[in-house]
Amino acid sequence: MTGLAVECALKAYLASTVKAHDFPDKEFVNKMYVHRLEALFTADAALWAALQADMKTDAKLNVNWSTVKDWDDGKRYDIVEELEARGLYEATTEAGSGVMEWIRRRW
Repeated sequence: MTGLAVECALKAYLASTVKAHDFPDKEFVNKMYVHRLEALFTADAALWAALQADMKTDAKLNVNWSTVKDWDDGKRYDIVEELEARGLYEATTEAGSGVMEWIRRRW
């Protein structure tokens, strides 16, 4: 479920970029109807550029993103090894360099 939390956080961020009473671009909205984290990040060019820039200066964030980006919503009902589950959780929640913390700082 950790991957779903990241997906929801990204979608909440993307939704927050649409101002009240605005009619969002259809292509932008359609980009949010996916479960691929990298596709969600790239839906907002500024967010994607910020992540790329921060990963150049934060090696832990870079490693954490490499772990998190491969999450697949098709595995949400699969039984996964504890090591894999812990790795995803830690990459998401690591203090200072976790992917979820990085997203939250932009809300």
